[in-house]
Amino acid sequence: MSVRWGVWFEPTQPVRRLVELARLGESLGAEACYVADEGTERDTYVALTAILGATGLTVAPAITNPFSRHPVATAAAIATLAELAPGRVMHGLGVGGSRVLKPLGMDPERPFTALRETFEINRRLLAGETVGEASLPWFRPEEPVPIAVAGRGPRVQRLAAEHSDCVILSAAPPAELPAFAARIRAAGSAEIAWSAYMAYNATERRRVLPHFSYMAVDAPAEVRAADGLDDATTDEVRRLMLSGRMHDAAKLLPDALVDRYGLAGTPEEISARIGELRACFDIFMLPMNDEPTAADHIRAGAEIFDAAGP
Repeated sequence: MSVRWGVWFEPTQPVRRLVELARLGESLGAEACYVADEGTERDTYVALTAILGATGLTVAPAITNPFSRHPVATAAAIATLAELAPGRVMHGLGVGGSRVLKPLGMDPERPFTALRETFEINRRLLAGETVGEASLPWFRPEEPVPIAVAGRGPRVQRLAAEHSDCVILSAAPPAELPAFAARIRAAGSAEIAWSAYMAYNATERRRVLPHFSYMAVDAPAEVRAADGLDDATTDEVRRLMLSGRMHDAAKLLPDALVDRYGLAGTPEEISARIGELRACFDIFMLPMNDEPTAADHIRAGAEIFDAAGP
């Protein structure tokens, strides 16, 4: 089998453009489309509705957090999508990060506890159960809506591996992916959706680095230290990122982050690396390197995936 893959968008473009890109991905072999839930960007669930109507892709919010949307309202939104397109919707949950929570004035305590509770509430509501005073009596799916969980911390990954249907790994360095996958496979039967930015030429390498701003500011202190980021630099990266100055933030980041967390090299080298790692994931979710090359990026990704398998 060829490498299974999908596209992963941040809703920084108009919904019509996201639909165009999703249709392009589908025409080239993509199976799924994730849309990030960033709070102040275009609404994830509106975008997913449009993509469902224009394609045959499986869709998911990647990811919704327990704080910016009430867990019951989130379950109702997922149920509405699943009613619209039965069998083509997966839920996606995580603790959220600075980009979505800081603009909303949120700095929540005990994020893992909130994620675990939200996961359980959503699982039960989507299964037709009543939770407290809440229920979704109008939603009666023929089969359960799968739930994915994303996160880098060991507790989140344990929750995902043991109880979810899919673990989303969007910050797993390729060199460490086999170890991550081994732990996840040993803990349960969840699929693994792996996402890594691709830098297959000098232009795309420059486009990749700003995206690591999110990773840098939300990573645990020991991870930041290993990547050469002290607290003062991290605070400045966060300030620039939240003010929309992503390229200025990237100037403070070590270029080596692209090699550690991304897939860098020629297209042939990246294809070979994906081929080596294909037993460690079930589907590769291609993140966008932004406009104006998003369509070309999808085409390049499709060629890389084709070359990586079978």
